[in-house]
Amino acid sequence: MTMNNETVLDKLQYLLGTLRDGEKGFADAAEHATDPQLKTLFTERSGQRARLAAEVKAHIARLGDKPREGGSVGAALHRTWLNVRDALTGRDDYQVVAEAERGEDVAVENYQDVLKEADLPADIRAFVEGQFAQVKASHDQIRDMKHGMQAS
Repeated sequence: MTMNNETVLDKLQYLLGTLRDGEKGFADAAEHATDPQLKTLFTERSGQRARLAAEVKAHIARLGDKPREGGSVGAALHRTWLNVRDALTGRDDYQVVAEAERGEDVAVENYQDVLKEADLPADIRAFVEGQFAQVKASHDQIRDMKHGMQAS
């Protein structure tokens, strides 16, 4: 039995919040990075998350609901804490990449949470899996970048 429309919408709204958090987080990372290549990468990832969010919004609208505004409370609190910490200690590129990886860890977990749902309709599952592949590839690239920075 597939899940009801309301539950599917809740899952999509959850992913929409995750993507908005990523869009804001990557924009913040681009602002704080000093390496031009990192700035470019993070700006591109912010745009990617905006595009993925637009795709989720379209699915939400197709299912008869309105996308909720904003990201998650947890992400907003995390960004506030980072801003306070950075005002006191400063931030180097390694720290920016490490924070981006932490954000990507959360995004991967949130997508996995949704994909664990056995009753997810097949079309929604295929859509979420396609987005998850992009999020996971981004996570892995940033994780590898962080490890490369640690080694040098």
